[in-house]
Amino acid sequence: MSDQVVSARRAVIGWFSLLGAAVGLLIGLAEAALLTRVPHVPPLQAPDVRYVIWFLAPLAGMGLFGFLGCSLGLLAALHSPSCSRWNSYLLASLVGATCAYAASALHLFHVRAGDLTSWSSLVPLFVGLGVGTMGTLLAARFARRVKGYVLDRLMTRPPRFPAGLVVFAGLISLLGVALYPLRLASNAAHANPAATNAAPNIVLISLDTVRADHLSAYGYSRPTTPNIDRLADQGVLFESAISPSAWTLASHASMFTGLLPHQHGANWSVPLDARHRTLAELLTSYGYDTGGFTSNIFYGQDGWGMGQGFSTFEDDSASRRHNLAATLTGRALAQPLYQHLVHYDFFDRRNARELNADAFRWLERRSSRPYFLFINYFDAHDPYHTGTAHDARFGRIRKRLIKQVNSIDGVQVPEPLSAEYQASLIAGYDNCISLLDEQVGNLVESLRRSPSWSNTIVIITSDHGEGFGEHDRYGHGWNVYREAVHVPLIFLGAGIPAGLRISHLARTRELFPTVLDLAVGERLPLRRVSLRRFWTPGFQSEAFDDFVISETMENTPLPDPYATIGLMTSEWHYIHDRTGQVELYRWRTDPAEKLNLADSPQHREALGQLRERLRKYLHSSVRPWKGSAYLFALDEPGYSFLLETAFAPLLPSVASETQFRVGAAQTIFAPDAPSATRRPSLSDEDLMRSLPYR
Repeated sequence: MSDQVVSARRAVIGWFSLLGAAVGLLIGLAEAALLTRVPHVPPLQAPDVRYVIWFLAPLAGMGLFGFLGCSLGLLAALHSPSCSRWNSYLLASLVGATCAYAASALHLFHVRAGDLTSWSSLVPLFVGLGVGTMGTLLAARFARRVKGYVLDRLMTRPPRFPAGLVVFAGLISLLGVALYPLRLASNAAHANPAATNAAPNIVLISLDTVRADHLSAYGYSRPTTPNIDRLADQGVLFESAISPSAWTLASHASMFTGLLPHQHGANWSVPLDARHRTLAELLTSYGYDTGGFTSNIFYGQDGWGMGQGFSTFEDDSASRRHNLAATLTGRALAQPLYQHLVHYDFFDRRNARELNADAFRWLERRSSRPYFLFINYFDAHDPYHTGTAHDARFGRIRKRLIKQVNSIDGVQVPEPLSAEYQASLIAGYDNCISLLDEQVGNLVESLRRSPSWSNTIVIITSDHGEGFGEHDRYGHGWNVYREAVHVPLIFLGAGIPAGLRISHLARTRELFPTVLDLAVGERLPLRRVSLRRFWTPGFQSEAFDDFVISETMENTPLPDPYATIGLMTSEWHYIHDRTGQVELYRWRTDPAEKLNLADSPQHREALGQLRERLRKYLHSSVRPWKGSAYLFALDEPGYSFLLETAFAPLLPSVASETQFRVGAAQTIFAPDAPSATRRPSLSDEDLMRSLPYR
C-alpha cells in the first residue's frame, strides 16, 4: 500500500472524527444552554443543573459523536478514501444522527432525568429514527451537490488547524469537569445579625421513606437501627408521630412552614410558595448559619422550594453524575448501562455516605455562629439498593422483583405479591434502613466529637412511610394509612431529657414551631404549639393536642384527581376519600388497620363525630388556602366542603377545642415577600409576647 493511500485514509478518518467531535461540541453547547435556561421539570422554579454542565455536556457530546465520526471514517477509509459518493452518504448519516439526537433530546426534555422507565416506551426511539432518516435523506441530496471541493479536495489534507481547535475545546471541557468543585454555594451571602451564645445548634435529619415500625427502636423484630436505638435511649422518642402527608414535598413543606398541605399548596406540580416563612429563613434572620443537604432526586431540589432561606443548600444538581444524567447521552447510555450492568437504580442518586461528606465539609468551613443543619437521606426510597455490604444483611432483593414493584407503584393491585417476593422486597427495604442507621451513627458521632456538641440538638424523623401491599398499594403518596404516615421522631442533645418515650400523638408539621422554640426560646410565643410541651413537667393535654390531620391528592393525569384525608385521634383513625369511601380504625388495638369499623352500627355515632370534628378543624385552618385540591376528599354528592368554607367568616365561631388554629405558628410572621435578613422589630417582639399562644 502506497504512502499516498495511507495518508489519504488517515486524512479521511481524521476529517470524519473531527466533524463528529465538532458536531458533538455544538450539540453539547446547545444542550447546556437549554438545560441552564429552562427547568427540566416544568414546575421547578429554577433549572436543576450547575455550571459544570457547560463543560460536561460538550464533553459528552464530543465523546459520543467523535466515536460515531471515527467509525464512519473507518468505513470510508476501508471502502475507498477517494470515493466522494460513498463519503457523501456517510456524512449524511452523521447529519441524520445529529438530527435524531436533537429530536430525541427535545422529546424527552420534560421527562424526569434518571427515570428508570424513561426508555420503556418506543416513542423516543421512533421519534429519533424518523427525524434522523429525514435528516439523512436531505443531507445526502445536499452533499452530492457540494462533493467536488469538500469531499475530493478538503478530505485529502490532514485537518491540523481545525483539529487543534476542537482538541483544545475538548481539553478545556475535560479540565472544567475535572476541576469542578462541589463548592457549597451560598444562597444568602449577606451579613446576618449575630445569634446569642446560648442558642443551640440544631440538626434535623429526615430519613426519606422510612416508616416507624421498621425501626428496631419502635419494636421491629429485626435489628435494623442499633445506632438510632442508642440515640433514642439518650433522648425523647415519640411513639406515634404522624406526618401531614404521604409524600416528600408536601410533608417537608409542612415541616418547614408548620402548615398543612392544603394551606401551603405544594403538590405534585406546584413548588412551595415562597411567600411562606420557612424554618431556614427565620433561623437565618436570627443569626444562624443554615445548611441544607438532600439527595432526593425527585422533589428535593431547590427549585421545588426546599432550599428557601438556607444560606447553603446542596441538592443533587451539585453532582457531576446528575448533570450528566440530565443530558441525552447520560439518559440514553449512562443510565441504561448503569441500571442493567451495575444496579437497577438511579445513576445520579447520591448515597448517605456522600451526603455526610458534603455536610462535614460545610461544618468545617462554617462560621462560629450557631447552625441549623438539615439532611434528607434518600437511601430507603425504592428501588431499595444500598450498593454496599448492607445489600445482603437481611436477604437479597431480586432485580426482577424491583422492576415488578416499580411498575405497580401506586397502582391498586387485586392481590399482594407472593410471600416469598414480599419477604425479599421487605428485606431490601430493611437493608437500606440499616445503611441509613450506620450513616446517621457516623454523623452524630462526628458531631459528638466537636467542641459544640454540648450545645447541639439532634432531631431524627421521616417525611413519610412506605406501603408493601397492606392496603393493596405499594410505594407511597397514594393514601394516608398508618404505614404511609406513621414516622419516627426522636430528639436528643442539649436540654432534652434522656430515656423518655411519649405515647401521645405528635404532629411532625409542628417541627416548625418546635425548632424555633428551641432556637429562639422566649423571643417567640410558640411554646404551646411546640413539641417541647410534651416533655415539659406539668404539661396537661387538651383537645387541641389530640388530633393529627394527614392529606394527600392522587398523582394522576386526570384533570380532577381525587384526594384522601384522615383525622387521627388517640383512639381512632378516620379516613375519607373523594370517591365517598369512609374508613374507621381503632389503631391502638389494630395498628395495621385491617378491621374497618365504618359500617358497624355501634360505631356510627363515633364516625359522625369524627367527620364533624375534622370539618371544624379544617374550617379553623389559617387562610389563604393554596392547595384546595387536597380537600376534595370532603366534597360529596349534595355537599361541598369547599363551597361551605367560602362562607366560613359568616359562620359561628368554632368550638373552644380549636382555639389554636391549624397553622397558627405561621401567622406570627408577616405574609409578605420573604427576606433572609428580615426579623421582627423589638416592638413586634413585645407584641408577640402578649399574644395568647401559651
